[in-house]
This record gives sequence, C-alpha cells and structure tokens, in this order.
Amino acid sequence: MKNNRLVIISHRLPFSFKTENRETTLKPSAGGLVTAVKSLDLSSFAEKPVWIGCADFTQRTWDKHRGLVDDSFEYVPIFIDKQSHKSFYNGFSNSVLWPLFHYFSTYVDYHHEEFKAYQLVNETVCDRVVEVLKPNDLIWVHDYHFIPLPQLIRQRQPDARIGYFLHIPFPSYELMRLLPSACRTYLLNGLLGADLVGFHTSDYCLHFLQSVQMALGQPTTFGRVACGNRLVETGVFPIGINYALYNEAYHQPEVVQEREQLLTSYPGKLIFSVDRLDYTKGVLQRLDALEAFLNLYPQWREQIVFLLVVIPSRDEIQRYSERKQMIEQAVGRINGKFATLTWLPVVYRYAPLSFPQLLASYSACDVAMITPLRDGMNLVAKEFVASRQDQRGALVLSELTGAANELGEALLVNPLDEYEVAEGLKQALEMPPEEQARRMVAMQQRIAFYDVKKWASDFIQVLLNAQSATPVGAGKALTGKTKSSLLEAYAKAQSRLLLLDYDGTLAEFAPEPELAAPSAAVLETLDKLARLPENKVVIISGRDRPTLENWLGGLPIDLVAEHGACQRQNGNWHVNSGDETRWKASVRPYLEEIVNRCTGSFIEEKATTLAWHYRNADEHIGFERSRELLFTLNQLLPHGLRILDGNKVVEIKSADWDKGKLAERLMAEKPYDFVLAVGDDQTDEDMLAVLTENHHYPVKVGKGTTTAAFRVADVSQVLVLLNAFVRQSDSEPVG
Repeated sequence: MKNNRLVIISHRLPFSFKTENRETTLKPSAGGLVTAVKSLDLSSFAEKPVWIGCADFTQRTWDKHRGLVDDSFEYVPIFIDKQSHKSFYNGFSNSVLWPLFHYFSTYVDYHHEEFKAYQLVNETVCDRVVEVLKPNDLIWVHDYHFIPLPQLIRQRQPDARIGYFLHIPFPSYELMRLLPSACRTYLLNGLLGADLVGFHTSDYCLHFLQSVQMALGQPTTFGRVACGNRLVETGVFPIGINYALYNEAYHQPEVVQEREQLLTSYPGKLIFSVDRLDYTKGVLQRLDALEAFLNLYPQWREQIVFLLVVIPSRDEIQRYSERKQMIEQAVGRINGKFATLTWLPVVYRYAPLSFPQLLASYSACDVAMITPLRDGMNLVAKEFVASRQDQRGALVLSELTGAANELGEALLVNPLDEYEVAEGLKQALEMPPEEQARRMVAMQQRIAFYDVKKWASDFIQVLLNAQSATPVGAGKALTGKTKSSLLEAYAKAQSRLLLLDYDGTLAEFAPEPELAAPSAAVLETLDKLARLPENKVVIISGRDRPTLENWLGGLPIDLVAEHGACQRQNGNWHVNSGDETRWKASVRPYLEEIVNRCTGSFIEEKATTLAWHYRNADEHIGFERSRELLFTLNQLLPHGLRILDGNKVVEIKSADWDKGKLAERLMAEKPYDFVLAVGDDQTDEDMLAVLTENHHYPVKVGKGTTTAAFRVADVSQVLVLLNAFVRQSDSEPVG
C-alpha cells in the first residue's frame, strides 16, 4: 500500500513574500531542509507532499498572492498572533531551549508565561495538522520549536506515523535538569510521541536516551525507548548538503568574477569566516585567537587578512544586539592594534552574502576558520569542503561541532583555547599543497556520499521500517480463545519447561523482602505441577539462595537465585558466576549514602549481588534517588557488572549471568514441546525475550512495555493459569 502523503512540519515555510514599490514577489528559502525535502523520491506517496509552518506574512497576503507559490507542495500556513509568536519564538524557543541545548546555561531566561505561550503555539499547530491529516500520512516534524508536537499529534491521532528530527544538539541530562520538572517532563514526553527521533550525532542520541531514563524512568534498550505499548526508535542522521550545488559552482562566471576580485584585493593569505550573529558561534573567541596568533607570530603580520562575515540574526533579542556591539569593538581593537597605513588585519562585514559571493569566498581563501563554541552540525564547514573543486585550502574546525565527527581530516581545535586555535591557524597557513589535497579529497568523498538527499531518504526509510514492524509491548491478554489455545498446547505437549519468576509473579510484593513467603496455595500448586513427569519447573528469581532454599527447598523443583548467579538442580546448589565480589566494597558506600538521604529505603546484600530497595520510601523521593543512583553507578561501575532497574529496586550484579542466559541453557538441555516463562518487571525481560519459537509462551505480569507475546493482569491470574495446568493434567493425563 502506498503512503498517502509526506507531511513536513517546520517553524517556517520554505518561502516568504517581499513587497517593494507596491509589487509583491516570492522569496524562496534555500536552507538545507528545503533542499533535502525537494530532492526526495516521492514516488512511494500517492499525493503531493504537504508543508505546514508558521507564516511570516498575513492571511490577506496569502489569500492575494498564494498563486506565486510553486505548486510542487501543498502549503499550509498557520497564522499566530504577534505577541504569542514573540513569546513562543524569541521567548521560550530562543531564550530557553536554544541557549540550554547549546550549553549556554547562564543565558537561559525562563519565564513561565513564555513556556505557556510555547505550549499554546504547539497546540495551535497541532489543531491545524490534525485538520489536514489523512489516513496513512507520513509526518515529519522538525526542530526545537516543535518538541511537544509529536505527542500532541499522537494524543489526537494514536495511529499516526510520526518522525521527528532535532537540528541542534541535545544536551546532557545535567543540563536538562536545569529546566523546571514539569517543563522537562513535558518536552521529553513530547518527543516520545514520535515513532522515530533523529539526531545529528550519537552523543546527542545518547544524551536523549539518558534523559528519558533518568527523568521519566522509561527503560531503553539498543536505542529504543519502551513507551506504553510502543517502542520509540532513535537514530543518528548527520545532515548533509547539496554537494553538487557547491562543487559545480566553482566555474560559474559570477563565482569566478567574485573570486578574482578577492584574490586581487587580498594578494596575501586569506582567512575566511562566515556565521550568523549568535553567541554559540564563537566569533569573539575567534577574534581573540587571531589576536593571539598575531602576537605569537609577528612574521605573519601584513601577510594575512581575516575576512569576517556575520549574517544578521535575531537582532531584536538583547543578547544578540549586545553580541554585535562586542564583535565590532573587538574588530576595532585588533585593527587599531595591528593595522598599518597599507594593511588591515580584519575586514568585517555585517550583511548577508549572495551565493556567488559566498562561493567565491570559500574557494578563494587559504584557510576557513569555523570555530563555533557549540553547533548541532555546522553546514558551513561542509559547504567550504564541497566548494573546493581545486582541492586546496585548509579547514580549522571546532571539535565541538557535529561536523567534527565526519570531518576528521580538518584541523580540529577547542574554540575556547585561543592559543590552540592560533596554533591550528599557523598549521593551516603553512600546510603544503599536497597535504591540503590529501585531506580535502578524503572529506569530499565522505560528504559527497552522505549528502542532504541521502540524509532525508535514510530518515524516511528508517521511519517506514519502524512503522512496518509489528507493534510490540502490548501482549495479548491470556483470556478467551488465547488462553484456550495455550492450555491446548500444554495438554498436547510431551515435555514441558515452566520458568517462573517469584516476586510479583508468584507472590505479591511486601514492605520487607522476608515477608513475601509463598502461600500454602502456591506451594501446593507448584508441587502438583512439578510431580508430573512431563514437567520441569524452575523458579528463576532475584532472591538469594538461602531464602529460596528456605521457602521452596522442599519442592521437587529447580531453583535459580540472584538472577542466574546460583542454581539448584536435583537438590544440589552450584554457582554459575565466576565473578568475585570484591567490587561490593566500592559500590556499597554509594548505596549507603542514598539510604541516608531516602527514608524508608534499605540495602539487601546477597552472595553475588547488592540491591537498593525503595518500595517503602516516598514515591517521588524514591524515584528521584533511584535516577541519581543509576546515573552515578553507570558512570562508576567497574567492567563486568550490570545494573538492573527493577520494580522499585536497583540491583548490581555480575554481567556473566542473567535470567535470559539461564533460560537459554535450560531450554538447550532437551527439546521441550512447550516452554512457558512468566515474569513481571524489567529484570525478567532477558528471560521473556529469548522465548521466540512457536511452542514458546512468554507471559508478562501486570502493566508496562514488554517483549512478551502474552499478558496477565496480576499475581492472582498467574495462579489461576498454573492451576488450570494442574486441572488440565488431572482431567486429560498425558503419556
């Protein structure tokens, strides 16, 4: 079946209207997203694509001049009143999210009313999106302006197919924690409404996954987030450029003319830099580095010119207008200090460049100095590399850009260290032509392959694959025909393996672990099942060996303690894990410190594991402390240990064994006709996940996302099922 349409949602539409002398003309945008979307193969879609965005023109202008717009897309402008848009855009989007996500936490200016405006605009956009949507549309939401939008759409259209891409960095959890709790939760849940969340780099993706786990307690596995009955995929898609556009422009007459003028005007070495006006771009630090370079290497004075172009942006925000003044003061300081009557070290321009001017600057300069303090990707670096059809020039690039992951042949520098940048600049200026060519060719091959078209097509393909997979996490309720089929399979089987968790599966949780002893009814049911010659019953628990032996040792069953570390077979115990436990001494102080700050929590020590329980603690405090402990242990645990984020318990154990490995070994002992595994929390997912054959029956107890194919509501329903097995065997003996 063909997808109905591709629906793009971005803050701005890919065009605007310009009126001069009472004549209105269309002004197309030339951004990377526009190029990417317009280069897509849309043959898999039944209808032409839709582009939804906030209008920077009036409804009257749209009604009068919409005919000027190219009809390759259906455009849906959304008209937001000026005050709401100002609070949404200049306020929360660019005074909170932009600085925070770029690690400028001291620049964050949070106001609750602006956060409310951000929510309101996202809800307004959602209303319009839902009006436009048709069944089987593929939705692609873009950037930080619309972080909540995937979840808002999901709430209105549960079956919608939604992708989201963040074009800026996603910060570490320590930065996300600076947001008010309600705001942080709202944003993270917003992204979890998508089927696929894309980032430029693996660092950004890992930061997001960590924030989801730490702030929301949502389990993550292999880049997927378990969210209700859905799995949210994450992926790394470093955005590219239209490589051919920049590479082939080298010989265009306008570019050649502009380049010759630059080479004539600046016969020495030319250093070029172009950026939007933004504190994240590090323009002031770049000027400091140039000053340090001229101080350190006076022989280069009058031999170089730094052509600095700053593109106007967000002048109405105070920090941006202040930044412009600071840049101009720095330019004046350096020129005043080093200039002669015939030489100016810095040529500064505060204005946009035309495409020929930009390409001429890229292809005329000896060094491109691109050193932002933080950048999600930085396409300027890629444009410079693509434009060098002559395979000359050197790139000095900030290691704090996403592009640094792909452009490893550039001279990577820390933009905060003016002397390191100065040394990089010297190395670039002195680089032999053959070395320039070697580095340039390698970078060109890479960005030519992964261009903007491939970026967009890869994202769409992964989104389609994510959607085509069978939804996981729901689990069929073991009732009616489903339960009857399972009981029938049990009855027909000649050999059966029953793998049962204990806490939360055979017994309800108790305030203290020792109070959860099995009831007489449970012991009787297990005894009857185990005495059938066709059955092998195994309790696989996180409990310690003495407790299991005390409670269940009298039954003719196998016992597995501490998630697989110890095992009793035929009445004899042995240790599976070869792990020594000296690590406990280094881990225990962290648990004790958390106990001191979380009333009601306690430590349980077993032979090969340590567990911190917070079932009896205040729910909010317990959860907050558990996230803190998980974060700490993940950073500090020695190799070979594993953290289990269980049901109100954090457990540390050897990575050598888990319930899944034990289940696999038990299933390999003989070809069982029927295998049942039952468990209730995240620690049981290893076991449930390995049951993949037709005669396997993994069962999840209670709520929560799971890989299990089946589900029962609670402990009582587990006992009902096991007793049904007993009755089935009594009435229809097998063998």
